[in-house]
Amino acid sequence: MRAADPAAAGDAAFADVRALLTPRSVAVIGASDQPGNLGGETVRRLLKFGFRGAVTPISRSAATVAGLPCLASVMDMPEAPELVVFAIPANALAPAIRECTARGIRYGIAYAGGLAEAGAEGAELQRQLAALCRDQGFVLCGPNCVGIIDAATPVTPTFATALLEVDTLRSGGISLVCQSGGIATTSFLMLQDAGFGVRYIVSSGNEAVVDFSDYLMAFAQDPETRIIGGYLEGIADGAKLVRALGEARQRGKPVVLIKAGTTKATARAAQAHTGALVGEDRVVDAVLREMGVMRVHSVEDLVDVLLLLASNEGKAALGPGVGLITFGGGNGVLGADQCAQAGLSTPPLSSEGVDRLRPLLVSVATAANPLDLTPTTAFRAEAMAQLPAALDVLAAEPQIESLVFIAGSMAAKAAEISDVMCGLNERVRKPVCVSWPSPPRAVPARLAARGIYSFLDAGRGIRALAKLVEHGASERRPPRAVATTIERFDWSAFVDVHATDGVVAEPTCHRILAAAGLPVAAGKLVHEEAAAASEASALGFPVVLKGISSAITHRAKAGLVAVDLRTDADVRSAFRRLRARADELAAVLDGVYVQKMHPRGTELLVTAFRDPVFGVVVTCGSGGVHTELLDDVVTERAPVGVAMAADMIERLRCRPHATDAQGAIPAGAAASFVSRFADLALTAPWHRFVFEVNPVLWRRDDAIAVDGLLVMGDG
Repeated sequence: MRAADPAAAGDAAFADVRALLTPRSVAVIGASDQPGNLGGETVRRLLKFGFRGAVTPISRSAATVAGLPCLASVMDMPEAPELVVFAIPANALAPAIRECTARGIRYGIAYAGGLAEAGAEGAELQRQLAALCRDQGFVLCGPNCVGIIDAATPVTPTFATALLEVDTLRSGGISLVCQSGGIATTSFLMLQDAGFGVRYIVSSGNEAVVDFSDYLMAFAQDPETRIIGGYLEGIADGAKLVRALGEARQRGKPVVLIKAGTTKATARAAQAHTGALVGEDRVVDAVLREMGVMRVHSVEDLVDVLLLLASNEGKAALGPGVGLITFGGGNGVLGADQCAQAGLSTPPLSSEGVDRLRPLLVSVATAANPLDLTPTTAFRAEAMAQLPAALDVLAAEPQIESLVFIAGSMAAKAAEISDVMCGLNERVRKPVCVSWPSPPRAVPARLAARGIYSFLDAGRGIRALAKLVEHGASERRPPRAVATTIERFDWSAFVDVHATDGVVAEPTCHRILAAAGLPVAAGKLVHEEAAAASEASALGFPVVLKGISSAITHRAKAGLVAVDLRTDADVRSAFRRLRARADELAAVLDGVYVQKMHPRGTELLVTAFRDPVFGVVVTCGSGGVHTELLDDVVTERAPVGVAMAADMIERLRCRPHATDAQGAIPAGAAASFVSRFADLALTAPWHRFVFEVNPVLWRRDDAIAVDGLLVMGDG
């Protein structure tokens, strides 16, 4: 067996999968020459692509497979193989694995379906299989997978039919792991056809033993992998995924992922606004953004971004400004529109830039952004000779952070234009995206040979470029807090910490917030009209009255709130109205909450809940009556430092409207509230909860909780 990788061996949470990815010898159990036999197909693929290690078919009936002699059992092998491929039914896997471990074999790939994906009986069979592998120390890829491709070695323990269409494996720096075999092989073929190679392609299947994060960690630590991609549905261990993504980020390896299957709401508490606003998909989106992952939503987008990254290795997109280069005005206008749609911009050139550019262009060209060279440039030798210098002027403009070069058909000058594109990409340290609609036949291969993928559709290239810009922005975001400032909080002084379900109303929520050091609007729960009037006088007018009932949490919608009460008579009248309204609703009031009404400010929603995969999550958004109307929220994992909380606030769509007579309101007070609230939420004792403050009244010098709701369990 190979020596353990020091980095992998130092972290017991991750499996050492190197022998799965690059085995030195392979046995295939269940191989035959019968048409459609997956074991036989695997043997033929290993031979086809020149695997230099030993390949041994294992069959109880066949004498040979693909011309290789068979053995009846792995026990008959003179030397244990490093990897076994199980091309056998699901119910035969357990005895085969026991036999392998008895022979000293510790790594395998299982193709068989009919397990966890096939219902309760299959799920139980997979559970037993996983327990057996853990007990025996057996590292298993799958089941229900199509195997693995290592294009560099090469070694192909897979039955993927995609390899029938390929004669030579292109080796490169892109590694992918996919929980769908079809998406894995489709992505592989698209990368191959584009003229770019791969390092590893992994179909991880049901992940009974080795999961998505194990492969991600291996890719992050693999010196030959420079770009990582994947297709992800289920997340078995959120903390483990975050650690693997963190390893890739630390080593400077960009990650592009499709995350599918995110329709079930995480916060199912219907009583809170949070349940309608933040579901599993937004939590995943926030975590992936935090870890610098470029999230895409189709195989085409996945491959597009991977290819653009491969074309621009070592380059960072530092901002949204794009310099457009075309040989015709129409492509420039359309490209500018597509940039705007993707959240990018085409900033005008500086006057100095225009002055430097104009002498380098033909008279009919446009010294602007977009830069319209016109076809004339391509057909004048002196213009082509000066074109690299002109492009360098455009690239040097500080407000331009990336370049998009769109060619026309230009077949007669394809070689010259290709060389100009390649030279630009090699000279400048800004990303270059090349698009050549309807290219001459030799152009894509010519560009790919020099490391450039040319997009047939400029719009797809621009959308991929926008992902690189998002990635650059994520690299500059404030660091996440590493620890909470509240180590212990006595929840039992306020609520039943052993409760598995229930709603805690506003008065108690306010006492919790105040005890944690968060500003809260003063108030008191009363039961009599006279007490309401007395408390209002003590607090000072104006005041707000709220009918408190655990059965009704959206009080304003129910008509159980009276605001801006300025006299004793106002308070008494409102108290009677709230009581009458509760009777109409057949709702039992716990009392009426009399609360000090503060001057107007920007209303924020601040909420926290425990996500079952990623732990405590904090959300900040537009609050008050605008909460569900605007759907304007930003989500992050807790803890959240003050700098990160301020960044959350700056990302809200409502941020430009947070002003007072002096201008824009500083984020500081609201950021401090969000950060402290996140720390409090981390101490919550319940497996599932939602704690919502809506609104938090945000003003220049303070941010104060006006309403609160705590839902324990799923509500």
